[in-house]
Amino acid sequence: MVGLTPNLDAFIKTVEDGEDLTPYLSLGAIKEGYTPAAQSSGPEESWADKDFLLNVMGLHHFHLGLTREAKGHAARTNEVLFASVTRDTFEIIGLFDHDAFERKDDGTMTSERMRLWSTYDARQAANTLPGQLSAGGFNGLGITMSGHPVAVVRAAQAHARIIREVEPMLDDPKYIRSLYPADNVPKKPKLRWCYNNLDLGLYDEKANFFGILCKGPN
Repeated sequence: MVGLTPNLDAFIKTVEDGEDLTPYLSLGAIKEGYTPAAQSSGPEESWADKDFLLNVMGLHHFHLGLTREAKGHAARTNEVLFASVTRDTFEIIGLFDHDAFERKDDGTMTSERMRLWSTYDARQAANTLPGQLSAGGFNGLGITMSGHPVAVVRAAQAHARIIREVEPMLDDPKYIRSLYPADNVPKKPKLRWCYNNLDLGLYDEKANFFGILCKGPN
């Protein structure tokens, strides 16, 4: 992995500069999102549409290509960088190749997957007091039986409650004007519900305004 030094340097600079890291993420979320209709064609597989390592370990993985493909994402690399990412921190966990996502034909873990789990377990142990229970999962809140992180389920419940409470007030012009900055209230507000990453809010494209009503679980 010595040959990846320029790739790592470029990626870390991108992180330090606070640039958008979305182009470096896996494309799996785009190709394998939640599609209930697909389940009707075969047996249910609760992990088929989810990023197992993100949901269970809370770790993102980033491709390290130095060039951009036609659709804007960084060129794919066999080696990927795993990191714990919050709003304020970016903690590098390590470099792994794609065998970290695979299992052998007999169901056992590949050596690279075992190395990743060993690294994750050591990190968990270092951040846990003796006798302290660790639930794991995204944000350390555990995983539901459906395979969704508890943190994301709680956020979805909170967002649904906010929408129910706010939606009736969107017919009140006075309330709508109160959402905008005092110096940026358009004559004809046109708000729609929108997500910015995992943050829920109201968006007015023409006014270039996004008002966050609830930050996401990240």
